[in-house]
Amino acid sequence: MIDISYKKTLNYSPKNIYEIVSDVDFYSQFIPGCVSSEIISREGNVIEAILELKYLVMSGKFKSRVTLDPKKLTIISEGIEGPFSSILTKWSFNEVDEGVLVNINIALDLNNKIFESILKKNIKKIISKVVVSFEERADILY
Repeated sequence: MIDISYKKTLNYSPKNIYEIVSDVDFYSQFIPGCVSSEIISREGNVIEAILELKYLVMSGKFKSRVTLDPKKLTIISEGIEGPFSSILTKWSFNEVDEGVLVNINIALDLNNKIFESILKKNIKKIISKVVVSFEERADILY
């Protein structure tokens, strides 16, 4: 089991970063290791999406149910199919003097414990790269 929290302040508005993180269809264009990203259904503020990821020797597709809350500026993603027993990711975007405090909480349990061990050693670096990719996307869009 991996359970991790990550926080980073970015020099953008909470709404701007929320919009980029909630735009799942474009992940494969700018997130390292994201081979493909596709929203397959949308019902109100709940979407289902399939991501294909590749990291080192690990790769695979997984399907998630993502609940978007544009008023609270939160995103909750729950894995529903893929190489894990469970995965839950919670994002929040809070205004601070410097811009936005991005807060990510991830709890995941992979079926393959060898891959989980590899991922556990590298998870902070991976999350950091993902957040930087959102920041770089904001640099382009805003």
